[in-house]
Amino acid sequence: MSLIQRNALLCIFILIFQNTEAKNAQPKIKDHCLEENIKIVTELKLRYKYFFFRRTSHKKVKRIDKVVNQNGKVIMKIVMKSTETNDYSWFRKFHRVVIIGEEIHEATILVNKEKGKLTIYNFCGEKIKEQNLKAEELYEKYRF
Repeated sequence: MSLIQRNALLCIFILIFQNTEAKNAQPKIKDHCLEENIKIVTELKLRYKYFFFRRTSHKKVKRIDKVVNQNGKVIMKIVMKSTETNDYSWFRKFHRVVIIGEEIHEATILVNKEKGKLTIYNFCGEKIKEQNLKAEELYEKYRF
């Protein structure tokens, strides 16, 4: 057998008999995170847009949501950027964090997309599961 045939057989053997247990394994989730007290700290940063050194009614808004535990350690931090004109605001990516029960829900929706992503974490910041849902339903449930 030539070297090329031997390497090809070895690659096929590896592809067929991969470790399937490692693929199907669930991540280990810590149980001690359930007792922690966590809260969401929201920070808004506003910056006006200028045109020829004059301030306009357009604002750039940066909303920073931090999930903080009882010791002051930041578990998760997300940023949502938007532009406001008077009472109307535009955003390219809707990004929101909400605490529901004993889980942290992170909703991410891109503008003009049919699907949005919902990621669920435990109180330690470990990802439990990820779901693709309709963008309209996610926005209605997790908007401000």
